[in-house]
Amino acid sequence: MVGEPVIEARDLRKWYPVRGRGFASLLTRRKPEFLKAIDGITLSIRPGEVLGLAGESGSGKSTTGMTLLKLHQPTGGEVRFQGLGLLVNETNRTRLAFRRQAQIVFQNPYEALNPRYTVAQSVGEPLSIHFPHDRDRRREMLLRAMDRAGLRPSEDYLDRYPHQLSGGQLQRVAIARAISVEPRFLVADEPVSMLDVSIRAGILNLLCYFASELHMAILYISHDLSTMRHVCTRIAVMYLGRIIEQGAADTVLDAPLHPYTQALVGAVPVMAGGRTRAPSNLIGGPADAIHLPGGCRFHPRCPRAMDVCRERDPALDLVASDHEVACHLYDSLSMSAPVRGKQ
Repeated sequence: MVGEPVIEARDLRKWYPVRGRGFASLLTRRKPEFLKAIDGITLSIRPGEVLGLAGESGSGKSTTGMTLLKLHQPTGGEVRFQGLGLLVNETNRTRLAFRRQAQIVFQNPYEALNPRYTVAQSVGEPLSIHFPHDRDRRREMLLRAMDRAGLRPSEDYLDRYPHQLSGGQLQRVAIARAISVEPRFLVADEPVSMLDVSIRAGILNLLCYFASELHMAILYISHDLSTMRHVCTRIAVMYLGRIIEQGAADTVLDAPLHPYTQALVGAVPVMAGGRTRAPSNLIGGPADAIHLPGGCRFHPRCPRAMDVCRERDPALDLVASDHEVACHLYDSLSMSAPVRGKQ
């Protein structure tokens, strides 16, 4: 993938303070506690690239997308958009410019769209904000966005309300709204999880089109690894706020290194006659995100945990070309200079 990254996160953290409960917590003056939703991640997405962010519920995937979009303010670290830091000398003008260039498609189209708005009003709302004095341009961009989202002929949908559309059509409207301002960065947060299997392919093909033809940088958030193979250029796997493996999509899915990634890949259903996978043998569920275990935060569930896993948190290191893993099993394979730093 050529070109400078459109969006970058460097040692990004998002911690939520946990308030004490009751009068007793005031008397004891306990040390402040935090839920570490994102705890020092580093990633980048280039033009035309789709980065898949995978992991169980609660791993920090959606929080990552929201924080990259500045819908959540980061606790620490840095977010850079087109080479510029987003938190440095920010003004209303630069904030509005970023909002135009970075958009999101939410998981539930039934909640993402105002039931009182027609399709034209929903798709046209961001255009009215960013191009308030150019009515002809707004109309042109609205129709182009609807056509790109597969709402054809677009004139047939302009005056419809959400209750008059199917789930797939609603998601296409939500996508049209997100791309109407022609952003450079798009977050797709579980965009097909609420849709029938029969119409998922059409939505996923749209994301591929936006990346390959419109050169958008896309963050595709999902727990469904089977769809990532067809959509993503690269995949990053998260566990309790950390990226524990990252690399080319085929590499991560066909030759996963981290025991957690291996378990996720092993849990993907396989059709009869397909390749067999080792069954998942994880122990228990994820640890408490407030009281994280010492050392590697995955070791309480890991079937291959060693003494060093309980003592030292592994860094995300490069172990092969464009393949990083945070696991002590591969310490001897780590190359001398990690590409994206240690987490």
